Amino acid sequence: MKLKGKNICVIGMGKSGLSAAALLAREGAKVLVIDDQKIKPPSSLPASIRFKPGNWHESDLMKTDFIVLSPGFPAARLPLAQLKAAKIPVISEIELAASLIKAPVIAITGTNGKSTTTTLVGQILQNWGLKTFIGGNLGLPLSEAAVSHWDFVVAELSSFQLETITHFRPRIAALLNITPDHLDRYPDFKTYQETKWRIFENQLPEDHAICNLDDPLTIPPSLRAKLITFSKNRSVERGVFIENGAIQSSIWGEAEEICRLDALQAGTRTHIENVLAATALTLLCGCPIENIATTLQAFKGLAHRMEFVRSLGGVHYLNDSKGTNTGALMRSLEGMASPVILIAGGRDKAADFSPLRSIVRQKVKHLILLGEAKEKMSACFSDHPSMETVDSFDGMKAMEDALRRARAVAQSGETILLSPGCASFDMFRDYEDRGNIFKQVVNQLI
Repeated sequence: MKLKGKNICVIGMGKSGLSAAALLAREGAKVLVIDDQKIKPPSSLPASIRFKPGNWHESDLMKTDFIVLSPGFPAARLPLAQLKAAKIPVISEIELAASLIKAPVIAITGTNGKSTTTTLVGQILQNWGLKTFIGGNLGLPLSEAAVSHWDFVVAELSSFQLETITHFRPRIAALLNITPDHLDRYPDFKTYQETKWRIFENQLPEDHAICNLDDPLTIPPSLRAKLITFSKNRSVERGVFIENGAIQSSIWGEAEEICRLDALQAGTRTHIENVLAATALTLLCGCPIENIATTLQAFKGLAHRMEFVRSLGGVHYLNDSKGTNTGALMRSLEGMASPVILIAGGRDKAADFSPLRSIVRQKVKHLILLGEAKEKMSACFSDHPSMETVDSFDGMKAMEDALRRARAVAQSGETILLSPGCASFDMFRDYEDRGNIFKQVVNQLI
Protein backbone atom coordinates (compact mmCIF):
# COMPACT_ATOMS: atom_id res chain seq x y z
CA MET A 1 0.00 0.00 0.00
CA LYS A 2 1.53 3.32 -1.10
CA LEU A 3 1.08 5.75 1.77
CA LYS A 4 3.73 8.46 1.45
CA GLY A 5 2.13 11.83 0.69
CA LYS A 6 -1.41 10.44 0.75
CA ASN A 7 -4.22 12.34 2.50
CA ILE A 8 -5.79 9.80 4.85
CA CYS A 9 -8.62 10.20 7.33
CA VAL A 10 -8.78 7.96 10.40
CA ILE A 11 -12.19 7.72 12.06
CA GLY A 12 -12.10 7.04 15.79
CA MET A 13 -9.72 8.01 18.58
CA GLY A 14 -9.75 4.69 20.39
CA LYS A 15 -6.71 2.42 20.59
CA SER A 16 -7.09 1.12 17.03
CA GLY A 17 -7.59 4.54 15.47
CA LEU A 18 -4.67 6.18 17.25
CA SER A 19 -2.38 3.25 16.47
CA ALA A 20 -3.36 3.42 12.79
CA ALA A 21 -2.74 7.18 12.76
CA ALA A 22 0.74 6.75 14.22
CA LEU A 23 1.56 4.05 11.66
CA LEU A 24 0.35 6.20 8.77
CA ALA A 25 2.37 9.19 9.96
CA ARG A 26 5.47 7.00 10.22
CA GLU A 27 4.91 5.92 6.61
CA GLY A 28 4.79 9.55 5.48
CA ALA A 29 1.04 10.05 5.03
CA LYS A 30 -0.85 13.26 5.82
CA VAL A 31 -3.22 12.15 8.57
CA LEU A 32 -6.46 13.64 9.87
CA VAL A 33 -8.11 11.92 12.85
CA ILE A 34 -11.78 12.60 13.57
CA ASP A 35 -14.13 11.41 16.29
CA ASP A 36 -17.70 12.08 17.39
CA GLN A 37 -16.55 12.70 20.95
CA LYS A 38 -14.60 15.75 22.09
CA ILE A 39 -11.58 13.75 23.20
CA LYS A 40 -8.24 15.41 23.95
CA PRO A 41 -5.61 14.00 21.56
CA PRO A 42 -2.67 12.31 23.30
CA SER A 43 0.59 14.25 23.19
CA SER A 44 2.60 11.09 22.44
CA LEU A 45 1.54 10.97 18.78
CA PRO A 46 3.52 12.65 15.99
CA ALA A 47 2.92 16.40 15.79
CA SER A 48 2.13 16.12 12.07
CA ILE A 49 -1.21 14.39 12.78
CA ARG A 50 -4.22 16.73 12.70
CA PHE A 51 -7.25 16.15 14.94
CA LYS A 52 -10.90 17.18 14.70
CA PRO A 53 -12.63 15.65 17.70
CA GLY A 54 -16.33 16.38 17.97
CA ASN A 55 -16.59 18.98 15.21
CA TRP A 56 -15.83 17.23 11.93
CA HIS A 57 -18.02 17.39 8.79
CA GLU A 58 -18.69 15.10 5.85
CA SER A 59 -16.61 17.44 3.71
CA ASP A 60 -13.55 16.29 5.69
CA LEU A 61 -14.10 12.78 4.34
CA MET A 62 -14.34 13.89 0.73
CA LYS A 63 -10.86 15.44 0.75
CA THR A 64 -9.03 12.20 1.45
CA ASP A 65 -7.46 9.46 -0.66
CA PHE A 66 -8.92 6.79 1.60
CA ILE A 67 -10.47 6.32 5.04
CA VAL A 68 -9.36 4.03 7.86
CA LEU A 69 -12.35 3.07 9.98
CA SER A 70 -12.08 2.08 13.65
CA PRO A 71 -14.18 -0.98 14.59
CA GLY A 72 -16.38 0.90 17.05
CA PHE A 73 -17.70 3.23 14.31
CA PRO A 74 -20.34 1.53 12.11
CA ALA A 75 -19.66 1.95 8.39
CA ALA A 76 -23.40 2.53 7.87
CA ARG A 77 -22.99 5.96 9.51
CA LEU A 78 -20.75 7.11 6.66
CA PRO A 79 -21.99 8.68 3.40
CA LEU A 80 -21.06 5.47 1.58
CA ALA A 81 -22.78 6.32 -1.71
CA GLN A 82 -20.94 9.64 -2.00
CA LEU A 83 -17.63 8.04 -1.03
CA LYS A 84 -18.10 5.30 -3.60
CA ALA A 85 -18.94 7.82 -6.31
CA ALA A 86 -15.80 9.77 -5.42
CA LYS A 87 -13.78 6.50 -5.46
CA ILE A 88 -12.65 6.97 -1.85
CA PRO A 89 -12.09 3.53 -0.29
CA VAL A 90 -13.07 2.75 3.30
CA ILE A 91 -10.82 0.14 4.92
CA SER A 92 -10.44 -1.28 8.40
CA GLU A 93 -7.46 -0.80 10.69
CA ILE A 94 -6.59 -4.48 10.28
CA GLU A 95 -6.58 -4.10 6.49
CA LEU A 96 -4.09 -1.25 6.80
CA ALA A 97 -1.90 -3.12 9.28
CA ALA A 98 -1.90 -6.42 7.40
CA SER A 99 -0.75 -4.68 4.21
CA LEU A 100 2.47 -3.72 6.03
CA ILE A 101 3.07 -6.93 8.00
CA LYS A 102 5.50 -9.39 6.42
CA ALA A 103 5.01 -12.26 8.90
CA PRO A 104 2.29 -14.92 8.41
CA VAL A 105 -0.95 -13.83 10.07
CA ILE A 106 -3.03 -16.25 12.15
CA ALA A 107 -6.54 -14.81 12.53
CA ILE A 108 -9.10 -15.98 15.09
CA THR A 109 -12.75 -14.99 15.37
CA GLY A 110 -15.98 -16.34 16.81
CA THR A 111 -18.74 -15.18 19.10
CA ASN A 112 -17.00 -16.56 22.19
CA GLY A 113 -13.55 -17.78 23.18
CA LYS A 114 -11.52 -15.55 20.85
CA SER A 115 -9.29 -14.05 23.54
CA THR A 116 -8.58 -17.36 25.26
CA THR A 117 -7.69 -19.06 21.96
CA THR A 118 -5.56 -16.14 20.75
CA THR A 119 -3.64 -15.95 24.01
CA LEU A 120 -3.09 -19.71 24.12
CA VAL A 121 -1.84 -19.84 20.51
CA GLY A 122 0.53 -16.96 21.19
CA GLN A 123 1.88 -18.61 24.33
CA ILE A 124 2.48 -21.94 22.57
CA LEU A 125 4.41 -20.24 19.77
CA GLN A 126 6.37 -18.04 22.17
CA ASN A 127 7.27 -21.04 24.34
CA TRP A 128 8.51 -22.74 21.19
CA GLY A 129 10.98 -19.86 20.88
CA LEU A 130 9.29 -17.84 18.13
CA LYS A 131 8.94 -14.06 18.18
CA THR A 132 5.14 -13.82 18.20
CA PHE A 133 2.86 -10.77 18.23
CA ILE A 134 -0.47 -11.21 20.06
CA GLY A 135 -3.13 -8.57 19.53
CA GLY A 136 -5.86 -7.24 17.27
CA ASN A 137 -9.15 -7.02 19.14
CA LEU A 138 -7.23 -8.21 22.21
CA GLY A 139 -4.60 -5.99 23.79
CA LEU A 140 -2.45 -4.19 21.23
CA PRO A 141 -4.04 -3.08 17.91
CA LEU A 142 -2.78 -4.92 14.85
CA SER A 143 -1.08 -1.73 13.60
CA GLU A 144 1.47 -2.18 16.39
CA ALA A 145 2.65 -5.38 14.68
CA ALA A 146 3.73 -3.45 11.59
CA VAL A 147 6.60 -1.65 13.31
CA SER A 148 8.98 -4.62 13.75
CA HIS A 149 9.74 -8.14 12.50
CA TRP A 150 7.81 -11.16 13.80
CA ASP A 151 7.85 -14.88 13.11
CA PHE A 152 4.05 -15.03 13.48
CA VAL A 153 1.29 -12.50 14.11
CA VAL A 154 -1.68 -13.89 16.06
CA ALA A 155 -4.74 -11.65 15.75
CA GLU A 156 -8.08 -11.82 17.50
CA LEU A 157 -10.71 -10.28 15.21
CA SER A 158 -14.24 -9.13 15.93
CA SER A 159 -17.06 -8.99 13.42
CA PHE A 160 -16.74 -5.18 13.56
CA GLN A 161 -13.15 -5.42 12.31
CA LEU A 162 -14.10 -7.84 9.53
CA GLU A 163 -16.85 -5.58 8.16
CA THR A 164 -14.53 -3.45 6.04
CA ILE A 165 -11.74 -5.80 4.97
CA THR A 166 -10.85 -5.88 1.26
CA HIS A 167 -7.68 -7.90 0.69
CA PHE A 168 -6.94 -9.12 4.24
CA ARG A 169 -5.62 -12.69 3.94
CA PRO A 170 -4.62 -14.75 6.98
CA ARG A 171 -2.53 -17.82 6.22
CA ILE A 172 -4.44 -19.70 8.94
CA ALA A 173 -7.90 -18.56 10.03
CA ALA A 174 -10.19 -20.02 12.69
CA LEU A 175 -13.90 -19.49 13.30
CA LEU A 176 -14.60 -20.92 16.75
CA ASN A 177 -18.39 -20.67 17.02
CA ILE A 178 -21.35 -18.51 16.02
CA THR A 179 -24.30 -17.64 18.24
CA PRO A 180 -26.55 -14.56 18.05
CA ASP A 181 -24.76 -11.41 19.20
CA HIS A 182 -24.59 -7.70 18.35
CA LEU A 183 -28.07 -7.78 16.85
CA ASP A 184 -28.31 -4.13 17.87
CA ARG A 185 -25.72 -3.49 15.13
CA TYR A 186 -26.68 -6.10 12.50
CA PRO A 187 -30.15 -6.34 10.91
CA ASP A 188 -30.32 -10.12 11.45
CA PHE A 189 -28.30 -13.16 12.49
CA LYS A 190 -27.51 -14.10 8.88
CA THR A 191 -25.72 -10.78 8.32
CA TYR A 192 -23.70 -11.31 11.50
CA GLN A 193 -22.82 -14.86 10.41
CA GLU A 194 -21.74 -13.75 6.93
CA THR A 195 -19.54 -11.05 8.48
CA LYS A 196 -17.76 -13.71 10.54
CA TRP A 197 -17.30 -15.85 7.40
CA ARG A 198 -15.37 -12.97 5.81
CA ILE A 199 -12.28 -14.09 7.71
CA PHE A 200 -11.89 -16.81 5.03
CA GLU A 201 -12.84 -14.90 1.87
CA ASN A 202 -9.36 -13.92 0.65
CA GLN A 203 -7.60 -17.16 1.53
CA LEU A 204 -5.94 -19.23 -1.19
CA PRO A 205 -5.71 -23.03 -1.65
CA GLU A 206 -2.40 -23.18 0.20
CA ASP A 207 -3.98 -21.57 3.30
CA HIS A 208 -5.95 -23.29 6.09
CA ALA A 209 -9.43 -22.62 7.45
CA ILE A 210 -10.30 -24.07 10.87
CA CYS A 211 -13.97 -24.57 11.79
CA ASN A 212 -15.92 -26.11 14.65
CA LEU A 213 -17.55 -29.36 13.50
CA ASP A 214 -19.86 -29.23 16.54
CA ASP A 215 -21.16 -25.86 15.30
CA PRO A 216 -21.91 -26.28 11.56
CA LEU A 217 -22.79 -22.58 11.31
CA THR A 218 -19.05 -21.88 11.36
CA ILE A 219 -18.50 -23.61 8.02
CA PRO A 220 -19.25 -21.30 5.06
CA PRO A 221 -20.87 -22.67 1.87
CA SER A 222 -17.59 -22.34 -0.03
CA LEU A 223 -13.93 -22.27 0.90
CA ARG A 224 -10.74 -22.02 -1.16
CA ALA A 225 -8.48 -22.85 1.77
CA LYS A 226 -7.94 -26.37 3.11
CA LEU A 227 -10.57 -27.16 5.75
CA ILE A 228 -9.42 -28.37 9.19
CA THR A 229 -12.07 -29.12 11.83
CA PHE A 230 -12.15 -29.66 15.57
CA SER A 231 -14.73 -31.42 17.74
CA LYS A 232 -15.15 -32.35 21.38
CA ASN A 233 -17.91 -34.86 20.52
CA ARG A 234 -16.53 -37.02 17.69
CA SER A 235 -13.40 -37.99 15.82
CA VAL A 236 -12.66 -35.98 12.68
CA GLU A 237 -11.07 -36.97 9.38
CA ARG A 238 -8.54 -34.13 9.42
CA GLY A 239 -8.35 -32.06 12.56
CA VAL A 240 -8.29 -32.20 16.35
CA PHE A 241 -10.72 -34.05 18.63
CA ILE A 242 -11.16 -35.83 21.96
CA GLU A 243 -10.96 -39.60 22.24
CA ASN A 244 -10.11 -41.95 25.11
CA GLY A 245 -9.71 -39.07 27.55
CA ALA A 246 -7.12 -37.26 25.44
CA ILE A 247 -6.74 -34.57 22.79
CA GLN A 248 -5.94 -36.28 19.49
CA SER A 249 -4.85 -34.90 16.12
CA SER A 250 -5.38 -36.37 12.66
CA ILE A 251 -4.03 -33.30 10.85
CA TRP A 252 -0.89 -35.08 9.61
CA GLY A 253 -2.38 -38.52 9.05
CA GLU A 254 -3.22 -41.19 11.61
CA ALA A 255 -4.44 -39.98 15.00
CA GLU A 256 -1.73 -39.11 17.52
CA GLU A 257 -2.19 -38.10 21.15
CA ILE A 258 -1.38 -34.52 22.08
CA CYS A 259 -2.29 -34.28 25.77
CA ARG A 260 -4.39 -36.09 28.38
CA LEU A 261 -7.45 -34.14 29.51
CA ASP A 262 -6.74 -34.86 33.17
CA ALA A 263 -3.35 -33.14 32.75
CA LEU A 264 -5.05 -29.78 32.05
CA GLN A 265 -5.74 -27.18 34.72
CA ALA A 266 -9.35 -27.19 35.98
CA GLY A 267 -9.99 -23.73 34.51
CA THR A 268 -8.62 -24.79 31.13
CA ARG A 269 -10.92 -27.82 30.92
CA THR A 270 -13.90 -25.43 30.89
CA HIS A 271 -12.53 -23.97 27.63
CA ILE A 272 -11.90 -27.27 25.84
CA GLU A 273 -13.13 -26.03 22.41
CA ASN A 274 -10.58 -23.20 22.60
CA VAL A 275 -7.88 -25.70 23.52
CA LEU A 276 -8.75 -27.87 20.50
CA ALA A 277 -8.69 -24.88 18.15
CA ALA A 278 -5.37 -23.64 19.56
CA THR A 279 -3.89 -27.11 19.14
CA ALA A 280 -4.95 -27.21 15.48
CA LEU A 281 -3.63 -23.70 14.81
CA THR A 282 -0.19 -24.38 16.29
CA LEU A 283 0.17 -27.81 14.71
CA LEU A 284 -0.36 -26.11 11.34
CA CYS A 285 2.47 -23.72 12.25
CA GLY A 286 4.75 -26.74 12.63
CA CYS A 287 4.92 -26.65 16.42
CA PRO A 288 6.09 -29.95 17.97
CA ILE A 289 3.54 -31.92 20.00
CA GLU A 290 5.63 -31.82 23.19
CA ASN A 291 5.77 -28.01 23.10
CA ILE A 292 2.00 -27.79 22.63
CA ALA A 293 1.32 -30.24 25.46
CA THR A 294 3.64 -28.42 27.89
CA THR A 295 1.89 -25.08 27.35
CA LEU A 296 -1.60 -26.61 27.49
CA GLN A 297 -0.81 -28.19 30.85
CA ALA A 298 0.48 -24.90 32.31
CA PHE A 299 -2.30 -22.68 30.93
CA LYS A 300 -4.74 -21.41 33.58
CA GLY A 301 -7.15 -19.46 31.39
CA LEU A 302 -7.86 -15.72 31.35
CA ALA A 303 -9.43 -13.42 33.89
CA HIS A 304 -13.23 -13.02 33.71
CA ARG A 305 -13.65 -16.23 31.69
CA MET A 306 -14.95 -18.94 34.04
CA GLU A 307 -12.33 -17.67 36.50
CA PHE A 308 -12.26 -19.39 39.86
CA VAL A 309 -12.32 -16.74 42.61
CA ARG A 310 -12.58 -18.69 45.87
CA SER A 311 -14.48 -21.31 47.86
CA LEU A 312 -16.23 -20.29 51.06
CA GLY A 313 -18.26 -22.65 53.22
CA GLY A 314 -18.07 -25.26 50.48
CA VAL A 315 -19.60 -22.84 47.93
CA HIS A 316 -17.52 -22.08 44.80
CA TYR A 317 -17.48 -18.60 43.24
CA LEU A 318 -16.82 -18.27 39.49
CA ASN A 319 -16.35 -15.03 37.53
CA ASP A 320 -17.49 -15.27 33.92
CA SER A 321 -18.08 -11.55 33.36
CA LYS A 322 -16.80 -11.90 29.77
CA GLY A 323 -19.94 -13.97 29.05
CA THR A 324 -21.64 -11.02 27.37
CA ASN A 325 -24.03 -12.93 25.08
CA THR A 326 -26.42 -15.87 25.19
CA GLY A 327 -23.98 -18.26 23.52
CA ALA A 328 -21.31 -17.63 26.14
CA LEU A 329 -23.82 -18.08 28.95
CA MET A 330 -25.06 -21.34 27.44
CA ARG A 331 -21.52 -22.76 27.14
CA SER A 332 -20.72 -21.79 30.72
CA LEU A 333 -23.81 -23.50 32.08
CA GLU A 334 -23.23 -26.60 29.93
CA GLY A 335 -19.88 -27.08 31.63
CA MET A 336 -21.30 -26.94 35.17
CA ALA A 337 -21.63 -30.23 37.05
CA SER A 338 -22.98 -28.86 40.35
CA PRO A 339 -26.17 -26.82 40.97
CA VAL A 340 -25.73 -23.15 40.03
CA ILE A 341 -26.91 -19.91 41.59
CA LEU A 342 -26.69 -17.68 38.52
CA ILE A 343 -26.23 -13.91 38.54
CA ALA A 344 -27.12 -12.61 35.08
CA GLY A 345 -28.34 -9.51 33.26
CA GLY A 346 -27.03 -6.15 32.10
CA ARG A 347 -27.54 -4.22 28.87
CA ASP A 348 -29.50 -6.17 26.27
CA LYS A 349 -28.04 -6.33 22.74
CA ALA A 350 -31.38 -7.23 21.11
CA ALA A 351 -30.76 -10.81 22.20
CA ASP A 352 -33.27 -13.65 22.22
CA PHE A 353 -32.96 -15.35 25.60
CA SER A 354 -35.46 -18.13 24.84
CA PRO A 355 -32.78 -20.67 23.67
CA LEU A 356 -31.48 -20.55 27.27
CA ARG A 357 -34.72 -21.73 28.88
CA SER A 358 -33.90 -25.43 28.83
CA ILE A 359 -30.32 -25.14 30.11
CA VAL A 360 -31.32 -22.63 32.80
CA ARG A 361 -34.11 -24.90 33.97
CA GLN A 362 -31.72 -27.86 34.00
CA LYS A 363 -28.63 -26.30 35.62
CA VAL A 364 -29.75 -23.24 37.62
CA LYS A 365 -31.11 -23.75 41.12
CA HIS A 366 -31.71 -20.03 41.74
CA LEU A 367 -31.68 -17.14 39.23
CA ILE A 368 -30.76 -13.55 40.20
CA LEU A 369 -31.28 -10.91 37.50
CA LEU A 370 -29.99 -7.35 37.40
CA GLY A 371 -29.56 -4.42 35.01
CA GLU A 372 -31.58 -3.09 32.11
CA ALA A 373 -32.38 -6.57 30.75
CA LYS A 374 -33.79 -7.97 34.00
CA GLU A 375 -37.45 -7.47 33.03
CA LYS A 376 -37.00 -9.03 29.59
CA MET A 377 -35.07 -11.94 31.09
CA SER A 378 -37.52 -12.49 33.96
CA ALA A 379 -40.38 -12.63 31.44
CA CYS A 380 -38.44 -15.20 29.40
CA PHE A 381 -37.71 -17.36 32.46
CA SER A 382 -41.08 -16.79 34.14
CA ASP A 383 -41.57 -20.54 34.63
CA HIS A 384 -38.34 -20.91 36.63
CA PRO A 385 -39.19 -22.06 40.16
CA SER A 386 -36.70 -19.78 41.95
CA MET A 387 -35.96 -16.31 40.59
CA GLU A 388 -35.58 -12.74 41.86
CA THR A 389 -34.39 -9.36 40.58
CA VAL A 390 -32.06 -6.67 41.93
CA ASP A 391 -33.39 -3.11 41.76
CA SER A 392 -30.23 -1.01 42.13
CA PHE A 393 -28.42 0.36 39.06
CA ASP A 394 -25.34 1.28 41.08
CA GLY A 395 -22.79 -1.34 40.05
CA MET A 396 -21.23 -1.95 43.45
CA LYS A 397 -24.54 -1.93 45.36
CA ALA A 398 -26.19 -4.21 42.78
CA MET A 399 -23.34 -6.74 42.97
CA GLU A 400 -23.32 -6.67 46.77
CA ASP A 401 -27.09 -7.25 46.83
CA ALA A 402 -26.91 -10.03 44.24
CA LEU A 403 -24.15 -11.85 46.13
CA ARG A 404 -25.94 -11.44 49.47
CA ARG A 405 -29.03 -13.07 47.97
CA ALA A 406 -26.98 -15.77 46.23
CA ARG A 407 -25.14 -16.65 49.40
CA ALA A 408 -28.42 -16.93 51.32
CA VAL A 409 -29.61 -19.82 49.13
CA ALA A 410 -26.29 -21.51 48.25
CA GLN A 411 -25.36 -24.78 49.94
CA SER A 412 -22.04 -26.59 50.18
CA GLY A 413 -21.01 -28.12 46.86
CA GLU A 414 -22.93 -25.56 44.79
CA THR A 415 -21.55 -22.74 42.63
CA ILE A 416 -22.36 -19.03 42.54
CA LEU A 417 -21.69 -18.01 38.94
CA LEU A 418 -21.56 -14.51 37.46
CA SER A 419 -22.26 -15.08 33.76
CA PRO A 420 -24.38 -12.11 32.63
CA GLY A 421 -25.29 -12.99 29.03
CA CYS A 422 -25.44 -9.22 28.48
CA ALA A 423 -23.19 -6.19 28.00
CA SER A 424 -22.03 -4.28 31.06
CA PHE A 425 -22.44 -0.65 30.09
CA ASP A 426 -25.65 -0.01 32.04
CA MET A 427 -23.83 -0.20 35.40
CA PHE A 428 -20.11 -0.77 34.75
CA ARG A 429 -17.32 0.67 32.59
CA ASP A 430 -16.86 -2.68 30.83
CA TYR A 431 -16.89 -6.42 31.49
CA GLU A 432 -13.53 -6.17 33.31
CA ASP A 433 -14.90 -3.58 35.72
CA ARG A 434 -17.95 -5.79 36.35
CA GLY A 435 -15.79 -8.87 36.94
CA ASN A 436 -13.36 -7.00 39.21
CA ILE A 437 -16.20 -5.68 41.36
CA PHE A 438 -17.61 -9.23 41.60
CA LYS A 439 -14.21 -10.53 42.72
CA GLN A 440 -13.76 -7.65 45.16
CA VAL A 441 -17.10 -8.30 46.83
CA VAL A 442 -16.55 -12.09 46.89
CA ASN A 443 -13.10 -11.73 48.46
CA GLN A 444 -14.53 -9.49 51.19
CA LEU A 445 -17.07 -12.10 52.27
CA ILE A 446 -16.47 -13.48 55.74
